[in-house]
Amino acid sequence: MNGSIKAVLFDLDDTLYDESTFVASGFRTVAAHLADRFGVDKQEAFSAMMAVLTTEGRGKVFDQVLERYGLYSSQLVAELVNMYRSHLPEISLYPDVRPTFQALREYGARLGIITDGLHVVQKRKVAALGLQDLVDIMVYTDELGQEYWKPRSAAFQRAVVMLGVQPGEAVYVGNDPAKDFAGPNSIGMFTIHLCRNGIPEESDCEANAHISTLTEIMQVITGREEG
Repeated sequence: MNGSIKAVLFDLDDTLYDESTFVASGFRTVAAHLADRFGVDKQEAFSAMMAVLTTEGRGKVFDQVLERYGLYSSQLVAELVNMYRSHLPEISLYPDVRPTFQALREYGARLGIITDGLHVVQKRKVAALGLQDLVDIMVYTDELGQEYWKPRSAAFQRAVVMLGVQPGEAVYVGNDPAKDFAGPNSIGMFTIHLCRNGIPEESDCEANAHISTLTEIMQVITGREEG
């Protein structure tokens, strides 16, 4: 590779696939279990979970749905949470992921993923998406310890060592300004904010560049090297 960029690292959730599809997949699994075990209507239970998620967030979805059916117990909530986390999700990569990875490979870059979240859950997502065959390394921050989750820099430092590159030779692509860029910026990586819903006119995001599709990465990288 003639340029200075030798590795490109990616966030996982909402960068390479739509995380809401994972949530829906988990809810469908739980709804099917409730239907089989207690005879509730599967679609109704799923819709109830989605409604609670929309209005109140993830924290108490199962608690509220079980209360609705008169089934609440802390033990059953824990069982459903474990089922949600351990299910094999029905999810798929965004359409621009494979073409972008192929272009980066042809350019000569090594590829990796750095992801937060419970590592057992994240590994199931990676398996469902087939990402283990598309990248060189995976770094699960949870395996380092929750104190090393983003925005800490430890996972980024580990990734560049694993890839055998210097931080200045690596790019990190993520979607969350609140946690994705402080870590890699602090060690001298070039950072790209992926804004799939459109690049905001004003933002406090600390990324070095902004794109609305992954396919724009090559333009950013080559433009940076020419500059």
